[in-house]
Amino acid sequence: MPDPAPGPLRLIQSFVNTLSAEPDADPLATREEAAAWLRAAALLPAESGLSGSEHAALLRLREAVRDTLAAHTDGREDPEAAARLTRALAEGRLVVTVDATSLVRLASAARASYPSVVAAIAVAIAEAAAAGTWLRLKSCSGSACGQAFYDDSAASGAQGCDTHVAGGG
Repeated sequence: MPDPAPGPLRLIQSFVNTLSAEPDADPLATREEAAAWLRAAALLPAESGLSGSEHAALLRLREAVRDTLAAHTDGREDPEAAARLTRALAEGRLVVTVDATSLVRLASAARASYPSVVAAIAVAIAEAAAAGTWLRLKSCSGSACGQAFYDDSAASGAQGCDTHVAGGG
């Protein structure tokens, strides 16, 4: 298992790493399993579940993030992956909120549970991008791995997780 990413990227890493090389080890495989994982990650209220369309959207979101991380690994632009991720994150319906102390935050304008899950992932990505760490979250290029890892190498040139070191990391 790769070392945990810092800050908000830890959520993204955990979400992406629900899919592993083990075909029977996907905790998002069914609606019920996905809802249980989301509840355990404190992303879904205890009484909430996922509809079939929400489950399908969750899997599309995970794939869009994975494709984007693969582009990070390769140091290339991937307009299709970026567009898929943008579409998937739009379901979070983010708004900017300001509290009485002028603290500014991103939050979901949605009242339903699933868009709030998407919003939490979108906020984590936005916070990581603002901190300059988003591009350091990558997917391992090791054979059949694909696990998300945080590249803390000086040149940000790592291609693999600790198990499949290929260029650092």
